[in-house]
Amino acid sequence: MKRTKKRRIEKKLISPDHKAIKELRLEAGLTLKEAGKSLSISEKTIGAIENGRISLNKTRINEIINGYAFTYFDFVRVKKLLDKSENKRLPRKTIKTVLKNSDRRSYQKIITKECKVLRSMRRIKKISQDEASSLCGYPRATIGHIENGRIELSTERIKHIIECYGYKFSDFEENLDKAELRDTIIDSCLEKIEHLDDSKLEIVKNLLGSF
Repeated sequence: MKRTKKRRIEKKLISPDHKAIKELRLEAGLTLKEAGKSLSISEKTIGAIENGRISLNKTRINEIINGYAFTYFDFVRVKKLLDKSENKRLPRKTIKTVLKNSDRRSYQKIITKECKVLRSMRRIKKISQDEASSLCGYPRATIGHIENGRIELSTERIKHIIECYGYKFSDFEENLDKAELRDTIIDSCLEKIEHLDDSKLEIVKNLLGSF
């Protein structure tokens, strides 16, 4: 995130944009410190943004949500959920909007075939999640959320990730069509090998050596 001159507000003015920014951070599973690190700004600045003490424009919003590995579509989606949640409450002087766990994407663990393929392609290249974080420019927690089905995957995000891993999109499509992914086959084979006695293990060794 570029270091731009921030407009400080004397009084807190928490707009729907500020609330949505905070909700996306929570959805990504990031602490204030982790969020600040991913955006190259201080933890206090993140807090000031979420508390409405720093004004938001579209450029700054895009910088933040991209740093959290989200798209503008995600930002609009969260704003709608917040608005829906707030409108259900009775009017009162102070309204604190908190999404239900069922509304938060990070609480909806939906492991799709796309999630499994991304995880498999990372593992085949022997790339750790920490290394994937550096390659993709995403926080470490975001990589985990993507593979665990807690973050929606757009085509653009998938392309970005696999290209960072050194693949082509056609490689991703090819893996999608497979009945069983390479890493799961390897895991299954290794598990069986570990339980073989010495005599059978020797047979497997000779068999593999013949390939």
